[in-house]
Amino acid sequence: VHGDLERDYNSFNIAPTFFSEGPGNYRDIIQNRRNDVVFNPRIGSFNVETFLSLIQADGYNPFTVEAVAFTMTDIEACKRVATQAVGEADGHRAQREALTGILNGGPFRPGQLFQLMEDQNIELIISRQDFVDSVAAEADSNALADFDKGFWSDDWTYILDLINNFVEIFPDWEQRMLFETRLPYFYSPASVQPRSLKYVLSTTYDGRGKHVRQLNSTIPDLSKKEYLDRFIKQSTNWYTLEANWQHDTSGKVFQSSVMSKLFLLCTVKFATRDPFGIGIEYEAGRPGWDDANNGLPSMLGSGLAELIELARLMRYVQSAASKHKVGVQIPSELSELLGSISEALGVLSGARDNKTYSEVESEVPQPLFQYWDTVATAREDYRSKTKMTFLGSTTKLTWRNLVDVTELWLNEIERSVKFAESLGSSGDGDNGKSGVTPTYFSYRVVDWEKTGQVNGDGYALVHAKKMEVETLPLFLEGPTRRMKLLENKEASALYEKVRASALRDETLGMYTVSASLKDEPVGTGREMAFAPGWLENQSVWLHMSYKFYLELLRHDLFDIFFDEMKGGGILPFMDPGVYGRSLMECSSFIASSAFEDPSMRGRGFLARLSGSTAEFLSMWVLMFLGPRTFYLEEESGDLQMELRPALPRWLFDDTSTPGDVMLSFKLFGAIDVRYFHRRGEENLYRAPATRYVVGFRDGQVMHVDGAFIPAPLADKIRRIVFVSSIDVYFE
Repeated sequence: VHGDLERDYNSFNIAPTFFSEGPGNYRDIIQNRRNDVVFNPRIGSFNVETFLSLIQADGYNPFTVEAVAFTMTDIEACKRVATQAVGEADGHRAQREALTGILNGGPFRPGQLFQLMEDQNIELIISRQDFVDSVAAEADSNALADFDKGFWSDDWTYILDLINNFVEIFPDWEQRMLFETRLPYFYSPASVQPRSLKYVLSTTYDGRGKHVRQLNSTIPDLSKKEYLDRFIKQSTNWYTLEANWQHDTSGKVFQSSVMSKLFLLCTVKFATRDPFGIGIEYEAGRPGWDDANNGLPSMLGSGLAELIELARLMRYVQSAASKHKVGVQIPSELSELLGSISEALGVLSGARDNKTYSEVESEVPQPLFQYWDTVATAREDYRSKTKMTFLGSTTKLTWRNLVDVTELWLNEIERSVKFAESLGSSGDGDNGKSGVTPTYFSYRVVDWEKTGQVNGDGYALVHAKKMEVETLPLFLEGPTRRMKLLENKEASALYEKVRASALRDETLGMYTVSASLKDEPVGTGREMAFAPGWLENQSVWLHMSYKFYLELLRHDLFDIFFDEMKGGGILPFMDPGVYGRSLMECSSFIASSAFEDPSMRGRGFLARLSGSTAEFLSMWVLMFLGPRTFYLEEESGDLQMELRPALPRWLFDDTSTPGDVMLSFKLFGAIDVRYFHRRGEENLYRAPATRYVVGFRDGQVMHVDGAFIPAPLADKIRRIVFVSSIDVYFE
C-alpha cells in the first residue's frame, strides 16, 4: 500500500465498487493532501482533523490510513435520506424501509452501501452522486487506520503544512479550529519499548568486538490487545469504531483541542531529543523521510531534520497562542512530563552557568548525558501511564504558559542546531567544513553495564553510561528543512553552500539525495546495497530535490528558482531524450552522474505520481496565487483577499489577446482568473495588483481599485458559487 496508483511496484487493495476507496500510507497521503483546501475550500478543516486525530498519546501515528467509514445514528435522518433516494410513493415503502435499515445498521463505506442496496434490489430515483452527497451531509465520518508496519519519525512533521494551508484560506476560522475543535487519540496495539528492553549488546559486523544496538524498539503489545478485545461486537465478531480511540479510566473516549494535541507533540518530541540535543531520536525503530536509512535506528540514530520541524511547530504554537490569547487543557500525565522536563532543564542550565560542560568534543558531556537520561526516563514513565488509558483529568495552561515554555525550548533547539552545524558532516572527500546543514547523527555507546537480563533473541540488555556522537555524509534533506527556519538572506547563503557542495550534480544541473556514501557502515541501511547514483545512494531523488526548489520560492529567491527550473532541474525543462520517459510523468529517482553506466545518467526510473507532484502543486500556489491569498486586516479583523503572484515575464502569452500580455488559470477549479501584465518586460515578482474586475454568475460586475479585495467580496469569492471570473491588472 502506498500513496498513488502510478507506482506499479506497490500493491494496492481497492474494492471493485462504486466510489471505490483504498488504504494508503499516512505520510504519503498527508503530504499529497497538503493543498486540498487551497484548490477546494469546501474541504475546510477535514484533513487537519483527520490526521491530527490519528496522533497517539505517545506522539506517533499508525502507518496505514484506511478509507473513512460513515455512521448514521439518527433514525429520522435515515428516513429522510431514504425517502429522497427512492421516493415517497406507497409502492416504494419496502425499499424505503430497507434503505433506512442499511443506513442505520452500523458503519459503512459508499461502496459497501451500494453493494447492500444492489443485493436488496433498492433502486435510486436520484443520481448516485446526489445520493452519496445527501448521505455524507447527514452522516458522521469516522477516521480509520491500522498500525501495520511501525512508527516513522517524520510523519507528524507534515501536520503543520495542513494547518498553514487551512489558515491561508480560512484565517477567520483559525481560533475556532485550534481551540474549539476536539479530537480523539488513536489507540495502537503496539508500544515503543523503554531503553531497558531495547539496548542490547551484539557482535560488531566484522566479528571482532561488541557494540550496543537498539533492537526490537516497537513491539505488538499483548496487554493492549487484551484491552482492545473488550470492544469486539458479538454480532459481527469484529471491533467497534470506539476501539480505534484511546479512552479514559471512566470509559469515555478522551479528547483534546487541536492546540492541546499540537502542544502534546511539542512536548513529547522535545523529550525525544538525542543525548547532544541535536536531533530527534529514531527510538521507535523506523527512520524519517529517507527510509532507506533503515539501519540508522539500530545505531542509536537521530535526525536534525525532525528537530528543525519541531522548532517550526513550536513557532506556530507560540505565535497562535500570542495572537488568540487562549489557553488549553492538557492531560495531567503530560503535565507531569512537562514538569520533569522543566526541572531537568533547570539543572542543565545550572551546569552551564558553572561551566562544567562545553560543546566541543564528540563525547557527550556528563551534564548533557544526565539531562538526556532524566528526560528519557520521564518520557518512558509518561508512556507507561498512558499506555492503556488516560486518567481523564487535565491541567490548564494559560496562553502565556504556552508562549514562555515554547520560547525556552526554542532557545534550546537553536543552540542545538548551531552545534550540529559546527559538527558538520563526514564521508568520502568531506572535510566537514562545507557549511551545509547535516541531516543525521548516530551514537556509539562507549561505556555500558549489563542489566542481567536478555531479550527474546538472547541478546544481553545493557544500560548506557557514556556515548559519543558520530557524523554521517551530507543529505539534501538537512539544508532543505533548515531553510524553513531561516530569513531570506540566510536561505540564499545556504543555497549557495549547497550548490557548491557534493550534493550538486553539475553535469545534470540537479541535486542528489546524498553525497557519496562510500565506506559508510553497511548497517546504516539498504541504500548501502545500491550502486552509487542509483536509488537512495547518491541519485537525484525528485521528491527531495523538489522540496529543495520549493524552499527557494518560499524565500523569494525567484531568479535562482527559475534559473534552476529552466536549467533542467524540474521536469518540463529536462531533455526527454535523456530522461527517457514523458516529461508529464515524475519518477522516483534519476540516475545521477555517480552511476557507473554513462548511458543511464539522467534517466528517470520508477514512475511516481505523488511526492514530487505534491511539491510542484505547492510551487504552483506560490507562483500563481502568492504567500497569503486570504488574510485578516490588522485593525478591523475583516477578511481580505490578495493575489500577488511570482511569475517571470516569459510565462505570459503575448498573442492570445491583441494588445494585452495575459496569463490565465482556474481558481478553486471554478473561477476563471486572468492576469493582465502591463508593466513592460518586468518580471511579476510579488508586484501588487492595480485593480480587479470581478464577474458574477448572474452577470453583475464589480470593480475594485487597489492591491486587495475587501470584505464581503473576498468571502463571496471564497464561497465559489457566486463568482465566475476575476481579471487582475498589473499596471
